[in-house]
Formats: sequence, structure tokens, C-alpha cells
Amino acid sequence: MNGLQRRREAAMERLMAIGTARRGQLSEQFYERTDRNGKVRRSGPYYVWQRWVRGQKQSVRVPASALAQVRADLQRGREVQAIFNELWAVMEQSAIEQDSNSKKKPRRFRPPLAGKSRNS
Repeated sequence: MNGLQRRREAAMERLMAIGTARRGQLSEQFYERTDRNGKVRRSGPYYVWQRWVRGQKQSVRVPASALAQVRADLQRGREVQAIFNELWAVMEQSAIEQDSNSKKKPRRFRPPLAGKSRNS
């Protein structure tokens, strides 16, 4: 097994060890409103998990009780992305090596001609 194969296998093992993961980000939102007396009241924070899916932004409100889990999932999501980036690099390098190996022409063995010299 060469170095690239070992790197690919190690990355796949790390990927399979990750349980739950999320893409995107967690945002804090606050709402302000003015009451009858003219005083500004601020409520929040409210937490929103945001991500892009098929070109559309999706936002999901996250209850405070789930914040720790969502933050941990987002961190693992960043780890998944790093592993995918490494896998791409390894697979592209493998393809480049395969391309360069296929361009090399195999050397043919030419037996010497019986009774003739090469100079004649």
C-alpha cells in the first residue's frame, strides 16, 4: 500500500468515526420593539441554524436546550469538510500519478538480430 492509499484509508476511518455533523452556522438574533411609553425593549437571544441546501438558504430555530448539541455538530461538520478536502487532494494526486504513469511508454525488448550487426 503506497502513501496515498494509506492517507485515503486513514481519512475514511476518521470520517466513519464521526457520528452526527451539521453544515452551516449558528446565529444569535435579538428582537427590539418599542412599547407604548417609547422605551425600546429587547428580547432574545434566539438561536438560528443556517445553511445552504440546493441553492436555497434554510434557517431553523434552535431551542436553548439544544445549543450544546448543535455547536458540537457544527464543529464536527467542519472536521468532515476538512476530511473531504484531504480526500479530494489525495484522489486528485492519485489521478495525476496515474496520468503520468500511463504516458510512459513501456520499453520493448529487442533481441539482437542473428548474424547481423546493427551497423550493417
